[in-house]
Amino acid sequence: MSSSHQHGAVEARSFDHVPESERGGSVRGQAKFWFMVNATLITAYTGAVGPLFGMGLPATVLAIVVGTLFGTLFQAFHGAQGPHMGLPQMIQSRVQFGSRGAILPIAVAAVVPIGFAVFYLQTGGGAAASVLPGTFEAWQLGLGILAGVLAIVGYRLILAAEGVIAYVMLANLVALTVAAVSVLPLGDLVADGSWSAVGFLAQLGASAGYQIAIAPIVSDYTRYLPSSTRSAAVSAAVFVGTVCSALWIEVLGAAVSLSYPDLDVVVAIGTMGDAWGFGLGTVTMVVAAIVCLVTAAVSVYSGTVSLLSGAEAFKAFASTPALRAWTISIATVLVIAAALALPGDVLLSFSTFLLLLGYLLIPWTAVNLTDYYLVRRGVYSVSDILRTDGGIYGRWGVRGMASYGLGVLCMVPFVSTTLYTGPVAASLGGADIAFAVGLVVSGTCYALLMRSVDLASERAHVSAAEIATGRLGRTSRPSDSAGLAEGSPA
Repeated sequence: MSSSHQHGAVEARSFDHVPESERGGSVRGQAKFWFMVNATLITAYTGAVGPLFGMGLPATVLAIVVGTLFGTLFQAFHGAQGPHMGLPQMIQSRVQFGSRGAILPIAVAAVVPIGFAVFYLQTGGGAAASVLPGTFEAWQLGLGILAGVLAIVGYRLILAAEGVIAYVMLANLVALTVAAVSVLPLGDLVADGSWSAVGFLAQLGASAGYQIAIAPIVSDYTRYLPSSTRSAAVSAAVFVGTVCSALWIEVLGAAVSLSYPDLDVVVAIGTMGDAWGFGLGTVTMVVAAIVCLVTAAVSVYSGTVSLLSGAEAFKAFASTPALRAWTISIATVLVIAAALALPGDVLLSFSTFLLLLGYLLIPWTAVNLTDYYLVRRGVYSVSDILRTDGGIYGRWGVRGMASYGLGVLCMVPFVSTTLYTGPVAASLGGADIAFAVGLVVSGTCYALLMRSVDLASERAHVSAAEIATGRLGRTSRPSDSAGLAEGSPA
């Protein structure tokens, strides 16, 4: 695969390997970046799922904490793969699923961030239109166009923008927290012991799913760190950054939704800010619009990286600035169109979206992490991953595909949604534990199927590859080669 370097201010790389000479940044910068990925008001919708089931604040907060910590573990473990392999997240799935078989999880991973971008535009557009001149639709269009431009320029500008806005959003969250303590009836909320097993699992699943949804994009950004960066440090930065913003905003969303049950969550946050004074409601809506703009750019960026990595397995092509620009432009148009067509009830649409993506992503993350940490232990031939024929990993990874499919099938009886409730979920009163079933089944199945693979011979091949990684936990410095001729031997 041929690959282009940075062209002026516009990023050229998409699905290809990032050589050591083009890497930089710091773990601290990653922590700020991942704090900002969750630091949008759309996160508040995730915290409002429990109250939909009549849950009180204590039970809702407990479900938020458990779900968030559980879901974030997966994205944090994926984060360490970026510097080690120098590849975006989903092309790494070619190892487990094959170069063409990976189209299955890649398609899901492309839909997830692009779907999030739709909700970001709707939330940001609504926030801006509530306090600034212009219609809701006009703001969605404007924010969408700007997000597309930001995504085209690429990683460095996105990271810089996130770094600056992180401080603004942090100050805004502090002010909103003070307002919540001053305005909301926290005493009554804390004393409300309302509980629902179904609601608890729904909130836990929504919070976990919201975090797991980030897993397919984590290495897209951590891959730019030097390969000498400690894996534990990268995982910690991703974990702490996303957990802090997710818990903070989801708990705030739960408290606000319980205090203003008849209002949309974002509108309720603005109302609370106005009630406190100092123009906080207006400022919050402006900040929310800016943050949604940047996070929409992050989502479109990663969604198109996944799309290109999937398409390249069927027809070899080089990553170029023009290709990135065209792909991102098309995705941006689709996102804007979907945002304009989305029904007004964001909370119900978003909670359903989170459930569905959780069902599809859990089996993939189980297979991918089992392979990386337990089976191959970080020893990969990047040269073979980048070949359209899959090299030693092949075009069709039957073991990975079978493990994924079995995980999805085993989840079906445990599914509980407004569209379908499985027999086991029905017997549990509608409680949804499908995510746990998919995780265990897919991970265990893959580990068992991989026992028949001759990993010793594979490691010998990896050691001779032009671009390869070392053992897990050991410093890995892939070659600075710009890439390999497509289809050539490793």
